Amino acid sequence: MLLVVGGITILYWNRSLKTQVLKRTQEISDKNIELNELNELKNKFLGMAAHDLRNPLTSVMGFSDLILEMDDLEEEERKNYLVIISQVSREMLGLLNNLLDVSTIESGKFDIVLKSGNLKEVIESRVKLFSLSAKGKEIEITTALENVHDVEFDKERLSQVLDNLISNAIKFSNPGTTIHISLERINDKVSFHVRDQGPGIPQEDVGKIFGSFEKLDNKPTAGEKSTGLGMAIVKKIIDGHKGQISIESELGKGTEFTVSLFAGSNNLPD
Repeated sequence: MLLVVGGITILYWNRSLKTQVLKRTQEISDKNIELNELNELKNKFLGMAAHDLRNPLTSVMGFSDLILEMDDLEEEERKNYLVIISQVSREMLGLLNNLLDVSTIESGKFDIVLKSGNLKEVIESRVKLFSLSAKGKEIEITTALENVHDVEFDKERLSQVLDNLISNAIKFSNPGTTIHISLERINDKVSFHVRDQGPGIPQEDVGKIFGSFEKLDNKPTAGEKSTGLGMAIVKKIIDGHKGQISIESELGKGTEFTVSLFAGSNNLPD
């Protein structure tokens, strides 16, 4: 009996030990996969930063050297160089901000701070911010904004969403077209829409829009820069609000992005 009990006990412990070893091995394997994914993401960050910052930095250095070295530089020409330096610097800052945002999101330290606010006023301020660049491309921005109440959102983060959607609409639209932005409340949802009259997005590319580092076949109409990070950040911000973002697009007719948030406490549905 003792031998039988001892044998059963040994078998039990062997099986238990084997299960624990397999479990621990799987955990280590999962950790290695996660580390490899993070390492790949880091390499993408570094690769993009090196590639996309090299040329603008070279431009800044070149124009700065011209200003410093040419004593007989015309004032108008000097001003033009400074405008270029300012513009390129802003583009580099935008890229770095996007990289930092994606890095923060992937590390799990991405916070959304919800406060009651006036969404209509936020949209109006972002439209005003982009009115000059739209005018420069002969693009008209029209609005139809309802007064909505009881909406809690992170003003800074939602401004990022609007900036991305509006700037992309301008970036991919041709001169003489219109961008329409609307805001409405239907039952417990508040939605805003950004619709352009651009070339539209091929159906096979729609699923790629919210991926990090995704660059689609469509090209900006005036040679503007596109990092492939903005829409990934937009999706994370809307997810952080427990909201939804959707796309409707038709080739040759344009694209409409719709962002929906739940009105009321903490933006949660009843």
